[in-house]
Amino acid sequence: MGHVNHATYFQYMETARVELARSLGQVTEGFRSSFILASARCEFKKPITDERRITVAVWVSKIGDRSWDLDYSIHGPKRVEYAVGRTTQVAYDYKTRSAVQVSGKLKRKLAKHVDQQVKFREIG
Repeated sequence: MGHVNHATYFQYMETARVELARSLGQVTEGFRSSFILASARCEFKKPITDERRITVAVWVSKIGDRSWDLDYSIHGPKRVEYAVGRTTQVAYDYKTRSAVQVSGKLKRKLAKHVDQQVKFREIG
């Protein structure tokens, strides 16, 4: 086909999301996180033909009472945009199996990344 599969874009977004979550202290007990993914979408702009030459950025775009949105940009050299995406995470208690309030501590941590891109993978 000559380009990466569409599902790979979601894998890039997942890696960025997990790395951001780790930096915020949200991932504990191995891979268990303090949230679940409620939705994910990706708008494909151009095919990626060389995945060694991409940068993936993630930032917080919205913080609610029980959820927050992350936005993503997947781009290449000279800021060529391959895709943009958004996911909604819901604060979750695995013991009660229910959504919970986003803690004040997490809201403060998330607020530091509102509209501030965090790059997890730089062009190689």
